[in-house]
Amino acid sequence: MKENPSSSIQAQGSNMKLIKAMNVAIAFCLVSIVFSTSAMAQSTILVVDQSRVLRDSDVGKHIQRQLQSIAKQMGTELQSQLNPLATERDKLMNELKNMSVDALKSRPDLQKRAQSLKEKVDKSKREEAYKQRELQVTEQKALAKVNAKLTTILDTLVKERNADILVDRSLVMFAVPSVDITDTVISRMNSQMRTVSVIRERLPRNVPTAASAPKQ
Repeated sequence: MKENPSSSIQAQGSNMKLIKAMNVAIAFCLVSIVFSTSAMAQSTILVVDQSRVLRDSDVGKHIQRQLQSIAKQMGTELQSQLNPLATERDKLMNELKNMSVDALKSRPDLQKRAQSLKEKVDKSKREEAYKQRELQVTEQKALAKVNAKLTTILDTLVKERNADILVDRSLVMFAVPSVDITDTVISRMNSQMRTVSVIRERLPRNVPTAASAPKQ
């Protein structure tokens, strides 16, 4: 089947219009970037590495030590639940290892023990998920207090240096040392807040359903 020449020409014309429109759009974007860059060049910009502040400041290190202690305590609690289950599992498996399917059918007591063990294991898994969520909430509440102080310190530095823009280091590919205020922020944080209360959060244990189980 021969291609209609007029259709081919129309298609080429449409393609040329599309290419022209794309070139115009690209040129517009480049101009916008140039003007934005020029505007930023006239502004006073400060950069702060907030993650390093939370990691390297005295209060940040204090929170991590407290969280590690709480996590260790949670691990001990979980292990105390798992040890009896492991013993019960080994005992049950030893009784079942030489038993045929037909023989097992005649032992409803063993079937009941297996079902009970499964429910206990499932419960321990839910408990582990609860504890993981509790640790996350504990950290979030402790860091909220630090973030409030951090905001105050950053506001003060912005005013002191007449800054127009403050950005986090994670959003910047390169910054000269003179605009990075992270060390100054850490120093001020250490002088104003060295510790903070880290209180272990405890979530209510609900009836296990898809809606009530804690998200991991």
